[in-house]
Amino acid sequence: MKVALYSRVSTEQQIDNYSIPLQRERLEAFCTSKGWTHTQEYIDAGYSGSNLNRPALQQLQKDIKNKKINMVIVYRLDRLSRSQRDTLYLIEEVFLPHEVEFISLSETIDTTTAFGRAAIGVLSVFAQLERETILERLRSCHHKMVREEGLWSGGSATAPYGYTRLARGELVVNEEERKHIVRIFEDYVKLKSYTKVQDQLEKEGFTRIKVKRLVHLLQNRVYIGEVSFAGEWYKGAHEPIISVELFNQAQQVRENHRGKNYGKVKNKVFTGKVFCARCGEEYRSYSHTDKLATGEKATYHYLICNRRKKPSHYESKCFNRTIRRDEFEKEIFNRIKNLETSGEIDLSHSPMNYIKQIKRIDKKINKLLDLYMDDRLSKTSLDVKLADLNTQKETLLAQAEETEYEQSKIEQFIKNGIPNLFECDIEMQTAIVDLFINKIVITEDGLQITWNQ
Repeated sequence: MKVALYSRVSTEQQIDNYSIPLQRERLEAFCTSKGWTHTQEYIDAGYSGSNLNRPALQQLQKDIKNKKINMVIVYRLDRLSRSQRDTLYLIEEVFLPHEVEFISLSETIDTTTAFGRAAIGVLSVFAQLERETILERLRSCHHKMVREEGLWSGGSATAPYGYTRLARGELVVNEEERKHIVRIFEDYVKLKSYTKVQDQLEKEGFTRIKVKRLVHLLQNRVYIGEVSFAGEWYKGAHEPIISVELFNQAQQVRENHRGKNYGKVKNKVFTGKVFCARCGEEYRSYSHTDKLATGEKATYHYLICNRRKKPSHYESKCFNRTIRRDEFEKEIFNRIKNLETSGEIDLSHSPMNYIKQIKRIDKKINKLLDLYMDDRLSKTSLDVKLADLNTQKETLLAQAEETEYEQSKIEQFIKNGIPNLFECDIEMQTAIVDLFINKIVITEDGLQITWNQ
């Protein structure tokens, strides 16, 4: 029998009866008493039980569906989840359909019996009640802070650009960032273009802000002295950075700008994938229109190194070749089509062994928790190191799942026949290019493709 030992603790619960070492000790002792030696640990350290978005729990569900697990054991029911809906989902939709038994040691629950399944429902109700009571209190407190005191309800890390958050949620203007905010609004109203605002302010020494962030910034009512909660805006206690009149002018420009471009289909099949062999900068698509002798206009599309196109943004200019987009697409599309016979992708290539790396991270997490329990590591250091390891673990799990999916899709396409990309719409072209190609490097005399494999 393959037994899964699941442990979870949030960073606030690294003491008393919640620590990972204690949970692990009790679970292993129980298995020893039953003579079960084939066990696998799944540990989520520093994760809340309010949802199922936990890396080890996600991996456990995947292993159950792949018939690798026969039983799941937890120390307490709330280690599995504090949500009644999530608990019942795991038991009724994941465990039972795959003939996986579930045991909770503290509540002596065993889903192999009808009484055990009924007890699960009762206990999970109280676990969820406790969580919802805490959330309701927090929500009420935050709402009151915003509505009655005009304070910022978010954390210091999410404080809006232009302000610094003090202890209770007071926002204080950052004078250097204030200048940037004011110029962004003023220049946007005048220039009516995100990219022109970026270029103009960068020339003047301001930090370049990405368009996505620029759009969000120009819509943020916090700059006219308001704060929000649950989508509602209230008068804030902080000092406004811009006037209501200037803010409204920017919104009108945004609406006009959106009207001119909304709904247009843009060819972004190769965006973020094409780079220069000489300087490493991205190649971007541009177009040029010439007036022919007949009076007609002809538009040409091409790809050019950004360092060559905009040398003023760099310390020197790049002179790698410019390539016509139709010639570039023809070579790429043909090489994808010929993958069935060219052998450019090695399907026998073994993917990265993510499981071993994940196990190494779990060992590091266990070691950290042991150090903390022995008073050899502070709570602050524990939280920082746990957050870093959990981020690594989540990344590896996501990469493993994505790699497995992509490999199966690639093999399926090659086996069944790759569509003729010249006859596909832009969405299909983009999907297939993303599936097969990781990176394209333009050299002086050719194209180097890094395939996803």
